[in-house]
Amino acid sequence: MVGVPGKYKGCNTCRLRRVKCDNTRPFCKKCTDYGRECAGYERETVFIVGTPEEKGRCASHPPRNLSSSRKSHSDDENQQADQLKLTAAEPWQPAWNDMISLTSKSGTHWFRIVAHQTNLDSSMQSSKASSQENKIALSLMGSRPLDVTPTFGQEDFKLKSSCLMNLPTSGGSQASSSNTEGLCLFLYEQNSSATYSNERHWKDPAALGDAIREPGPAAYQNFPAHHFFARVYRPSAIWAALLNRQPTFLCSPEWTIVPWEHHPRTPLDDLLDIVVLLPSIYSRADRITPLEPSMDRQLKAKDLLSNCINIETQFDIWYSVIEQNTNESSSRGHLYWVGDAATGGQPPFAESFNYNSPLMCLVHVYYWTVLIGFHQCIYSLLQVIFESESGTSSPTMTSDLPPGLDPRKYQPAENRMLAANVCRSMEFALRTTGQPDLLAAPLWIVTDLFNRMRSFGGGDMEYMWCTNFQGRLETRSREMSAWLQDKRWREISRFG
Repeated sequence: MVGVPGKYKGCNTCRLRRVKCDNTRPFCKKCTDYGRECAGYERETVFIVGTPEEKGRCASHPPRNLSSSRKSHSDDENQQADQLKLTAAEPWQPAWNDMISLTSKSGTHWFRIVAHQTNLDSSMQSSKASSQENKIALSLMGSRPLDVTPTFGQEDFKLKSSCLMNLPTSGGSQASSSNTEGLCLFLYEQNSSATYSNERHWKDPAALGDAIREPGPAAYQNFPAHHFFARVYRPSAIWAALLNRQPTFLCSPEWTIVPWEHHPRTPLDDLLDIVVLLPSIYSRADRITPLEPSMDRQLKAKDLLSNCINIETQFDIWYSVIEQNTNESSSRGHLYWVGDAATGGQPPFAESFNYNSPLMCLVHVYYWTVLIGFHQCIYSLLQVIFESESGTSSPTMTSDLPPGLDPRKYQPAENRMLAANVCRSMEFALRTTGQPDLLAAPLWIVTDLFNRMRSFGGGDMEYMWCTNFQGRLETRSREMSAWLQDKRWREISRFG
C-alpha cells in the first residue's frame, strides 16, 4: 500500500536483491558487512492520478523506471567480467619477462608482473570490508619479511597465492589508452618446511591433499597458472627442498617439461631443472657421512660423488650455452661487468656487478649460491673417501678419484669467492627486481657461510655486510608494500 507507514521497508539494495533487510540507518548492516554499497532508504515518489473516466480510481500503479538502471548495472557487471577474462597474447613470452601482453574483450594491454610474500589471510581479510565494486584494497604494512630458515621438520611445503590485477586506466583517446600499463600481482604465503615421501603420489596422503600438486603439471601451461608456477611456486619449493635437504616431487620429468609446452623457457628455468636434482643428493650424503668408516661407506660415497660429477657437467654445459648466446646477441659480449662508482656497493663488496637484464642477474645469483652448497657436499664426500683410506679428513690425495676431478676446486676458500660474487650481484638485483623475496634464500645461505667463518677468525666484514643488506631488503619490501597498497585490485585466480 502506497503511503501507509510501516509497509514499505528495506534498503534499495536488499529490495533489489530480494533479501531481508535489517533496516539499520543510515545504511543497513547486511550490505556493509558483505562489502556491498547500500543504496539507502530513499524512495521514488509515485503519483497516482485518477481520471474522470475511471471515477478517480487507478487499477494499478504506473511502472517505476527501473529497467534502465538495472540494465546499466548488468552491463557494468558484464563489462567487469569481460575485463577479468585475460589471456596471454601471442606470441607467448617467457614467464620471467617482467612485462606481459594480455588480451580481453576490452582490448590488449601490457601488465607488469610483480610478486610479494605476505600473510595472505590478514591482508585480504581487511580489504573485504572496504571493497567497492568488487575491488580489493590490500593491507600489507604489517607483513613480515620472508623467513627461509629451514625447520628440518615433518611438515610438508605449503604455498598459497592469490593473483590480483590492477587494470590499466582508460585514457581520453585510443592512443593514450594503449600506452597505459596494468599490474599483475601474485600475493603469496609459504612456510619453510619440506618433507618427502617415497610413496607414489596416488598413495601419498600428503600429495593427494596438496592443492598445487594434485591438478598435475598440465594445469600450469597457461596464464596465470603458468606464471604462478614458474615465478612463485617452483623457485620457493626448490629453495625449501635445498635448505631442508629433502627431495621434491618437482624433480620428476613431467614437472620440468609439461608446464612449458606453450611458453618459452629461460636460462633460469633450465638452471632450476638441474638444481632440482640436488636435494636428493644432499639427502643421500646426509645418510652416508654419519656412518662408521668402512669400505661400504667409501663405495657409497664414491657412487654419490660420481653422480655429483655428472650434475656438475650439466652445470658446465648450461653455462657454456649462456656464454655462447650472450656473445652472439650482446654488443658487450660479457655476462656481467664491474659497475662504476655511482652504482657501486658497500665494503667489502664495493665493486658490485652489473648485468644486461634483471633476469641474467638473478640467474647468476642463483647459480653461484647453489654452487656453494653443492661444492660443500662434494667436499664432505671427498672427506669420507679419504677418511676411509687413510684415517684423515683432509681431501688432499687424488688416488681413486674420477678423472679430471680437482679437489682444490671445492675448498672453503673457493666457496668464499662464490659468496662474494653473490653479494656483488645482489646489489644490482635489489635495484631492479620486482620480486625482492627471490633474494631471501641466497642471502640466508651466504650469511650462514660468513657466520660460520667467523668462528675461524674471518668473515666479520662480510657478515656485517649481509646484516646491512638484510635491512635494505626489508626496507625495499616495505616500500613495495606501500606502493601496492595505494592501488585497487581485482582477484582473478587463487592457487593452493
